Amino acid sequence: MCGPDLSRDDVVAARSKGVAVVEAVENTRYREDGGSAYLTTRVRTLETLKGEFGDVLHVTQGVKNGGTPGRYATEDPDRYAVLEPGRQYVIAVQSGPTAGTPDGEAWAWYAEPAQRGLAGEKAHWNEALTGPPGTAVQSGCEDIQAG
Repeated sequence: MCGPDLSRDDVVAARSKGVAVVEAVENTRYREDGGSAYLTTRVRTLETLKGEFGDVLHVTQGVKNGGTPGRYATEDPDRYAVLEPGRQYVIAVQSGPTAGTPDGEAWAWYAEPAQRGLAGEKAHWNEALTGPPGTAVQSGCEDIQAG
């Protein structure tokens, strides 16, 4: 599958509607739909890095069952971590409302544990946001041109 190279923070920053440091408060809903599974988590915004974020919002992400009730996993836990209550993350939102509307859910396509501290994450992501826009795609993707 080809798409943006989520291993590069400049690409994540450029391709996202919004980026923020959040604290996961509560996993509020798990649902399955057509063979896919989704987890919605209520988060508290600690620092908005790009776009607009409400103080509290619901974020949905794609997950898979982690083997026991209440445990979930993702395909790439380093760049798309499952949001666990009580922990801080940098999330990048691709779509959905981020203002904290009661019935809205933002779609997080990137979630990484915040390991640099709030000031360190802010500095790191500000640098990623102010650099040239990332255009890299994942390795293994090839451009195919019609002849």
